[in-house]
Amino acid sequence: MRVEITYADIAWLVEEEELGDLWCLTYVKGLDEAEALRRMGAEADSVRPLTYEALMDEGLFQDTALAARLDEWTVLIEVYGWQATESAVLRALSAGTEVVSVLRHDYYANEFAYAVDGELVTCFNYMHPTQRYGSDPDRLVDVMREVGFDPGREGDRTEDDKPIDRALRLAARLTGVVLTQEVLGGCLMGGVIYPHA
Repeated sequence: MRVEITYADIAWLVEEEELGDLWCLTYVKGLDEAEALRRMGAEADSVRPLTYEALMDEGLFQDTALAARLDEWTVLIEVYGWQATESAVLRALSAGTEVVSVLRHDYYANEFAYAVDGELVTCFNYMHPTQRYGSDPDRLVDVMREVGFDPGREGDRTEDDKPIDRALRLAARLTGVVLTQEVLGGCLMGGVIYPHA
């Protein structure tokens, strides 16, 4: 599905107004919130309705992920977390379906991952889009170009450039959905995430 989004649609994520500079958004196709949280590592008895405000007020962000349904996708929201980018979690989340994940970690790594049916297809640090890996590292090259990445050229960024903008637009292009402030501000599902063995 082709989704055209403007900078205004994602500015709240790019400019650190809400989630800050360390978060992970992982989109899972065809799973409901409880199943996506369970595959990520949440025990069934920990899954409950939870708002973003309560997550932050109660200091649960260290080990709790939120989930919201966006059309045929569920987005998993990790604040100050990146469990969904772990290879075992990506395999579990993408079994029988597909997953798109955007990790913003301004002090360590910024990663974009695309997995299908338990296999990491394409992954790259979106600050360095030439350095891709996975079973088919060039699968998304055409779409990457459409959102402004240059997958064949390194070091062409300016100081004003925000590769997170392109990573979010790439996720929207692949999924057809965008996480909004209104969705984040509503009642979501939350679950305590335990590391995969």
